[in-house]
Amino acid sequence: MDNQLGSYETQLIIQQEVYDMLLYAYPLLDHFPKSQKFSLVQDIKKKMDSVLEYAIAANKKYTKTTTLEKMDVELAVLKVYVRLAFDLQYFKGENHYMEMSRRLDKVGKMLGGWIKAEKEKSGNKAVDKPYVCEKCGTRITPKSYEYSMKNFGKSLCYTCQKSHKD
Repeated sequence: MDNQLGSYETQLIIQQEVYDMLLYAYPLLDHFPKSQKFSLVQDIKKKMDSVLEYAIAANKKYTKTTTLEKMDVELAVLKVYVRLAFDLQYFKGENHYMEMSRRLDKVGKMLGGWIKAEKEKSGNKAVDKPYVCEKCGTRITPKSYEYSMKNFGKSLCYTCQKSHKD
């Protein structure tokens, strides 16, 4: 069997990972204190459900970036809630927290890769390249780059702009 998965298979794997995380977490949440059943437990369940809903929605949409970014925010909030539950000692044993964190991290890494792939596919790449002076090779700020392009027609640092004027 070929080990390389296409985009669609990867998306389905993320959805399955989120589903597996829900299967793991729901029984754990049943052991939280009764006083938390309608507050923290509900918040955690809602965030997990939201992450699953966004994964399903992203699989169905043509333009996925916005949905994936919303899913990323929900996942970040979920991580905070899980950490809070651990700090309040609601997990029965550290192993349950560690496994839950591992699952959250795995989904987060897969989601980050998916977001990056979608941005590259749509041509919405983040500007990773630094601006560099064409004359001396030093890094310059985007503002200096814009100014020098507008006034000199090339990328120049402040020092080279001064010497170019003379």
